[in-house]
Amino acid sequence: MGNATGSQILEIVPDGDVILVVGPNKTKLRVKSMFLMAASKPFSAMLGPNWKEGHDMRCHDGPFELSLPEDDATAMDIICSVIHLQNDRIPQTLPARDILSVAIAADKYDYLNTLRFAEKAWLRKPTAKMISKDIMLLTAAAYIFGNGTAFNYFTSGLVLGYHGSYLALSDSELESIIPWKVFSK
Repeated sequence: MGNATGSQILEIVPDGDVILVVGPNKTKLRVKSMFLMAASKPFSAMLGPNWKEGHDMRCHDGPFELSLPEDDATAMDIICSVIHLQNDRIPQTLPARDILSVAIAADKYDYLNTLRFAEKAWLRKPTAKMISKDIMLLTAAAYIFGNGTAFNYFTSGLVLGYHGSYLALSDSELESIIPWKVFSK
């Protein structure tokens, strides 16, 4: 996965008609609107004829830039690589933080089903070397993806292998994803 900013463009596909300008660093990803729309109801609506972005895209000569300033560039790069079938660009393993970022973006843009097979590869049983904070991030990702098996692996790993306060593993992002009552029942 690369990181293009400014005038550099990461070409998910070289003949893409949309350039996603993602995150605060304005990473640019060249993609095909048809793929975005086919896999995502939100993108289908946004790039359809009834929304400003869709109208502007159709009236634009050359690739249309669509700004996604609040999204994570690495997550969108991975998601776009999956939906554009660019398997050589998709990592088999990812850091826990990136997996959670992908899950959050996939949930936002309704790509959860599209990523079903990829997320199963990323959400594997925790190893003894994994740090508890990473297991907590993966627990949150499994929760978003609706992967009960992975959620069970990670929560079991926390219960059996973590001896500190679970509150020490929490932060506001995790609390917005997983209600703490999930852990108390």
